[in-house]
Amino acid sequence: MKMEEIRLGDSVACKVKEDMDAPFTGTVEKKYENSVLLDITDYDQRDKQNVTELNFKIVVNLKAITTNFGGGVEPEPEEADDEEAAE
Repeated sequence: MKMEEIRLGDSVACKVKEDMDAPFTGTVEKKYENSVLLDITDYDQRDKQNVTELNFKIVVNLKAITTNFGGGVEPEPEEADDEEAAE
């Protein structure tokens, strides 16, 4: 999966070898260079303890994302306040 295809708020399916035994679904909270921070929203019951230990958060490499269900939006770029710039 390419970073350009991922937006904040997207729901994605992932499979990681470490930390989780089964595939899971999460919501993108933050984007990094080659990975994303996910809020884990759906997981297999055998991973319940792992998810609790992770506080429902996990950083995954983009290669671990198998499906992007969408639903997110990119935040609008912040504009500099003209009044503050003039001072």
